[in-house]
Amino acid sequence: MRLYRPQISSGLLSLLTAIYLLTLPNLVFWQKIFNYYDDHPSTIVVVFLILLLLYVILLLIFSAQYIIKPFFIALIAITAGASYFSQYFGTIITDNVIEATLTTTAGESRNLITPAFILHILAYGIIPSLLICWVKIKHRPFWKKVLVNLGLIFVCLIGIFALLATNFGSLSSLYREHRQDIFGHLVPAKPIQSLIKYSRGKINQQQITLQPYGTDAQQAPLTGLGDKKLLTVIVVGETARAQNFSLNGYEKETNPALKKLDIINFDNTTSCGTETAVSLPCMFSPFPRKEYSKDKFLGSENLVDVLKHAGLDVSWYENNTGTKNVGNRINVIDLLKKPDPRYCEGGECLDQVLLDGLKDKLPQINSNAVIVLHMTGSHGPAYFKRYPAEFAKFQPECKTAQFSDCTREQIVNSYDNSILYTDYILAQVIEILKQNEDKFASSMIYMSDHGESLGENGLYLHAAPYFIAPDTQTHIPFISWFSPDYAQIMQLDIDCVKASANQEASHDNLFHTVLGMMNVKTKVYEQSLDRFAGCYAPSPTK
Repeated sequence: MRLYRPQISSGLLSLLTAIYLLTLPNLVFWQKIFNYYDDHPSTIVVVFLILLLLYVILLLIFSAQYIIKPFFIALIAITAGASYFSQYFGTIITDNVIEATLTTTAGESRNLITPAFILHILAYGIIPSLLICWVKIKHRPFWKKVLVNLGLIFVCLIGIFALLATNFGSLSSLYREHRQDIFGHLVPAKPIQSLIKYSRGKINQQQITLQPYGTDAQQAPLTGLGDKKLLTVIVVGETARAQNFSLNGYEKETNPALKKLDIINFDNTTSCGTETAVSLPCMFSPFPRKEYSKDKFLGSENLVDVLKHAGLDVSWYENNTGTKNVGNRINVIDLLKKPDPRYCEGGECLDQVLLDGLKDKLPQINSNAVIVLHMTGSHGPAYFKRYPAEFAKFQPECKTAQFSDCTREQIVNSYDNSILYTDYILAQVIEILKQNEDKFASSMIYMSDHGESLGENGLYLHAAPYFIAPDTQTHIPFISWFSPDYAQIMQLDIDCVKASANQEASHDNLFHTVLGMMNVKTKVYEQSLDRFAGCYAPSPTK
């Protein structure tokens, strides 16, 4: 028996698909529009009609035979995925989010495939796509179809211009002031725009030629070092927000180990971005946040290159989603490629593997060195996977990546447990350095790449556009530690550093601060951006 397949014209299918794309998957967008125009319901209707006509135009353009079904299904798939993250986490799909999605690890990807995600994709993506596959589409002869569609598109354009002309003031204000925070949630428009921007950027970046930077760098001689080596460990945190560090006044004791050590906490520090794909290269680049761009970063060498030019032993231990091109020209040890079964499962590893990597590296060092440890830290939404069971201090915890199954208290508790584990890892890094004080005059500097939203104003995770990002995503922890030998040899006044700890700091400082910490002299060093420059006596880079 032949399966019944209803017939539908391509024009009607375009209209019905446009209505679907604009309604159910766009609940967050319409909620924000209703809040903005709560006293002008007629304007909401105008916004709906303009967007509907725009969507119809797009679909009519691609309604040709053999193209219509694949294109419509692709749009629905993009819409289903984007609407899930918009509805559950408040995420805006920017080009940086596209990049992060394409460069994430298999383990992190699996954490996002929850029952809620599967049901959402089924309801919003698979079922509508099956309906499009099921129907039989009636097509006019080609040239007649072209003329009819052009006529329909012309009518739609007239309607759009008429609606805009009669409501221009309020609509232009809406778009101008809320292009990101409201229209950023419009799917599939925003994801498609971001995908085009990302693709265009990738193509343009293929033409960028890397320029040497800081090739004049050299390490100035130090007195009193003897047979010891100067060593700095840079620990790059992941998704740690300053507000949840008890060192910064948080009511829960999330830093019991660090508070017992002679660390210096800088409580007024901001990030360069709100996602790893931006913050990680930015913090190692020579460009401050206001001047930074991906193209400029790819066209220039960065901090680790300058340190290498100075003759230092530079190594990078990776327990995250990669160096984001920072470590392209240095020794990178990707710990996820050889997972330790004691700490690794499902393509992810606890940050304990970084401690073992550090222990293994120290006996191999024969010159002054810098070691970068890139943590997996508090990366969500599976916070519970970022710490072993013995660090589940704050209860009840959320034991799933599906936030809808947990209360906000449980989500925050799991996040705090991951911060507690980060506290342990940092304290252990310092302990390892202390155990090797006979071989090294050592220091440690820790900065997170960005913060995290934990339900404030309905927003979760991170990656909000920077200019509208909440403080929770940009206020980051920054901690330093110096061994007594390091402070003496570098003539660093620790009390001076502590006295300035509440002054503003940011990712802009990392490049020049580390050059100062390793006594590297180069024309590209800027003393004003060295966070410790005023506390050297005399300044090591003069």
